[in-house]
Amino acid sequence: MNVLFDANTLAIIFAGLTCFSLLLYAILDGYDLGIGICLPMHSLSFRDTSIAAIGPFWDANETWLVLSVGLLLVAFPAAHSAILYHLYIPATLLLIGLILRGVAFDFRAKVKQDYQIYWDWTFKFGSVMSTFCQGFMLGLYIMGLQYTTPAVIFAVFSGVCVTAAYALIGNCFLIMKTSGELQLHAIKQA
Repeated sequence: MNVLFDANTLAIIFAGLTCFSLLLYAILDGYDLGIGICLPMHSLSFRDTSIAAIGPFWDANETWLVLSVGLLLVAFPAAHSAILYHLYIPATLLLIGLILRGVAFDFRAKVKQDYQIYWDWTFKFGSVMSTFCQGFMLGLYIMGLQYTTPAVIFAVFSGVCVTAAYALIGNCFLIMKTSGELQLHAIKQA
């Protein structure tokens, strides 16, 4: 009997979809996380332009992260349980960072201009926290989900590198979407 799919084909398809959704998250949410990391705090007009550049897109990009975690849960429940068991604290901090970003983004538009700086700092802090936690979790995953000293050192290094990569993506997005002094500032930071 000729079978089109063997027992492993569905697992491979779900693993591919999970990886694809994580890649889309890193690219599509990467630029607004990067803009949050590199938010130019010295200039209100730069901050307003940077926030306006991501305004229409930023809220929907976390959907890819939710999809990838959902796919992992549905297709590989044992792996989902094992991975999140070891990454519970950094995953919680990641979610707190994403919540801070969302709250800051929405409240920034509703407060007086004198108070916008506080919400901008909250947006920046949430972006750094989210990206660092993503890199930390990636580093721990690569090191076998063990909290040994070398694994934690590698995870911290990975968190710094992922944060820097998101900052580069955010600056490249600003280079593409802006002009003038803000574009030059983004070029210098990139």
